[in-house]
Amino acid sequence: MTNHESTVAEPFDSRSPFPATLPYSPRYKERVPLIHAFELGLANCLFASLGRTPPRVSGVPQAQLKLRQPFLAAECGVFRGTGLAACADLAKASRLPIKIYGLDTFTGLPQLGPVDYELAPHNAPYLSTIPFTDTSIQMVKGLLVAKGVEDYVVLVPGLFEETLATLPDSEYFFVDIDCDLYEPHIQCLEFFYPRMPKGGIIFFDDYHSVEFPMARRAIDDFMRGRPEMLFHLRYGDYGPNQTKAFMIKF
Repeated sequence: MTNHESTVAEPFDSRSPFPATLPYSPRYKERVPLIHAFELGLANCLFASLGRTPPRVSGVPQAQLKLRQPFLAAECGVFRGTGLAACADLAKASRLPIKIYGLDTFTGLPQLGPVDYELAPHNAPYLSTIPFTDTSIQMVKGLLVAKGVEDYVVLVPGLFEETLATLPDSEYFFVDIDCDLYEPHIQCLEFFYPRMPKGGIIFFDDYHSVEFPMARRAIDDFMRGRPEMLFHLRYGDYGPNQTKAFMIKF
């Protein structure tokens, strides 16, 4: 049988919360860097909490752990919630006490700032129309419920400048910043960087984005003079924004 669509392949790893058949779908491949960074951040902070090398993160019985508090994570820029659901799926599979905060306007990209107008490509659609409006908090809630991971997520609607201050003043083992524009990146980094424990990870979805070059400017501006370096992960062939970046907190 030569038709890939009608060929049934075994999952690449039955223990994975993302059993994927061959050939991998573009949506699955797109999530690989995010999945890798989330698991690495969780493993790093689990190691620190246990004070020893932990067993495999996935499937660790919660009774074996003596955690002072739940593990916290965040995603800044949720859109339709596919990345958030992927991380929540990993949280559920780990059987650890994890809570992920999902921040977004859930109504589209916020107003551009001066740096955004300076760096935006001259033909960028978002200069004249508001992108990412084809979502809603109800849509994201529905996805989380359908995946059975709603207990691991708290959705926080609104602008970051208003909602970040409402989050717990605690440590966050993982943060995914996927908010496109300059000021929102700075706001998120100013909040989460000092709350990131050693080994925690900040994931940058848009560092290599051609459409939103202001993301790289914001990250470079914030990280200038700080000791951490960026790691870069690419999935599939070269293409716009197919390379992702992340940092591990020293």
